[in-house]
Amino acid sequence: MRDRYCYWSVVDGPYAPMMASVVESARLAGVFKEFHIWTDRDIPGAVCHPIKRFDKRHYLFKLHFLRKEVRRLRHEYFVWLDADTWFVRDPGDVLRVMQGSPVHSSLESDACDARNVRPDWWGCSLRNYAVLMRFRGVHSRSIYNVNAGFWIVHRDVIDTFCDLCFDFWRFCKRAGYVFTEEALLAYATHLLCGDPYRHTLRNTSDLWASDWTGVYGGRLPDGQPWQFVDYFNEEASTVNPAIVHAMRSKEVLVRRALDAEAAAGGVKASGAALVARARVRRARNSRQ
Repeated sequence: MRDRYCYWSVVDGPYAPMMASVVESARLAGVFKEFHIWTDRDIPGAVCHPIKRFDKRHYLFKLHFLRKEVRRLRHEYFVWLDADTWFVRDPGDVLRVMQGSPVHSSLESDACDARNVRPDWWGCSLRNYAVLMRFRGVHSRSIYNVNAGFWIVHRDVIDTFCDLCFDFWRFCKRAGYVFTEEALLAYATHLLCGDPYRHTLRNTSDLWASDWTGVYGGRLPDGQPWQFVDYFNEEASTVNPAIVHAMRSKEVLVRRALDAEAAAGGVKASGAALVARARVRRARNSRQ
């Protein structure tokens, strides 16, 4: 077994230069773990695995790649990162959030909180979301959602993890709800973690958090504390994660990578930058 963990992702089109900026930010922060990227273009500083077009519906490709490709790597844990991510400092050992569990995702907002002001998640009422989870074996008092920009799986539970995710997806579809991978990650995390409360965003936000409200919209995170707003109850809390899911900084991430490429390779790269920026601009308001 090599290093205990590596980072990995799957990107193409404009998300490839975004990931180049992610890797650059990690190296600038002093992070030298391997990045394994399944991609349609070279990403400096990463181990690149070539791919062709793949099915992106509901973002389930993350699970397919985990089961079919990522498990071949010689690491004990695999840390997924979305392409719109920025390292503001060295996070240290990311495995500290595992707390003895084989999986981790940041359990973010409690669907059972009486203070919730948002009525639904991915088109499913929060009440029904909790019912679906409980019907399939989740017994914790609180039932959380997740943002799927960062999660960790131990290699020994990949099959169990993926089976749980896909089984829950099919169950919810039969009930009339077609979720993205986020609900599936939340479900598997609840079931496979001995104590889900140790995996809440509140308890792990020194490592990772998602800037879904756009505190850093249009610019890169700067390593200063900022206000995270709970997606369901809108309660604000101060966070200062080492790794930021910079959801509203997509264009900046693309521009940073492609401008560097243009400086090194000439006008052709600048043309690619314009195309990539246009595609990212159309998707910049996505919760993903």
